[in-house]
Amino acid sequence: MRLTVDRNDPPEHLFRRLLSAYLGGASWFEIVERPRVSSSTRDVVRAFCRRTRRPQIVRDQGPLLELAEPVGHEPAGIDDGLLRLGEQVLAFHREAVESWGHLPLGDDGSWARRDDEVDREAWYLERHIALDERPENERTRPAIAAWTVARSLERIADHAVTLGEVGPRLADLGSDGSPLRELRQFHQQAMGHLEQVLLGADGSRANDLLDMGEALISSGRALSERVLPAVGDGSMPPATAAAVARAFEAIGRTIAYIQDIAQVFLDRVPRNPSLPGMAATVAAVPAPAV
Repeated sequence: MRLTVDRNDPPEHLFRRLLSAYLGGASWFEIVERPRVSSSTRDVVRAFCRRTRRPQIVRDQGPLLELAEPVGHEPAGIDDGLLRLGEQVLAFHREAVESWGHLPLGDDGSWARRDDEVDREAWYLERHIALDERPENERTRPAIAAWTVARSLERIADHAVTLGEVGPRLADLGSDGSPLRELRQFHQQAMGHLEQVLLGADGSRANDLLDMGEALISSGRALSERVLPAVGDGSMPPATAAAVARAFEAIGRTIAYIQDIAQVFLDRVPRNPSLPGMAATVAAVPAPAV
């Protein structure tokens, strides 16, 4: 994959192009910038190497930077990788909410850096899935399901960042007071739902899990309608009220992504005996925009 850098483009454009190629399965990258690779471009490339798995700078000369993957490494199975990613996201979310009762120990970017660890594993899985879905592997349709689960978990982790970042403001509410107590309970229910969805990966339970998710969404909506007007009546600082609103939104969006995962399992189609070697097809439900 050869990428030519225009010095007038924002640095994030190069990162997006590198990531897109990586997720698509590229194992070799050539970055060209004339007359020489700039320090900002080199910083983007280093950040890309740090936030993904395996690409390394193998050549840095004048107008050229070359990245390549080391050989001889076989990735873990997709199913095992998804299970580990799910456990990582669950732990990340719970840590973020547990932080509400403590003084912040890191700087303002600490939660985003923690999210980078989740992104690294999610992107690696999405890349592995993209490689496996090539026609010669005859796994295209099942791979859609795995990719949807990985992407949904990646987005769920993004909302853990929000929950961690609003913690210092929520701490002003007191450890046991309302609405902090309601937020904690709502989040605990959401995490329990995610855990059940990840463990109940079959179509027979998917309808029940989807019903549970819909009930959670409805109860969360009712809870926020009751709590948010109360926090907006001047009884707390505006910044604290805004933090409560952001926390409700983050948990609600988390549940929406959990529903996407449950929907994947519901959409499995039974194996068709008239088509030898045909795996169960999956119709993935698009994730809502963040």
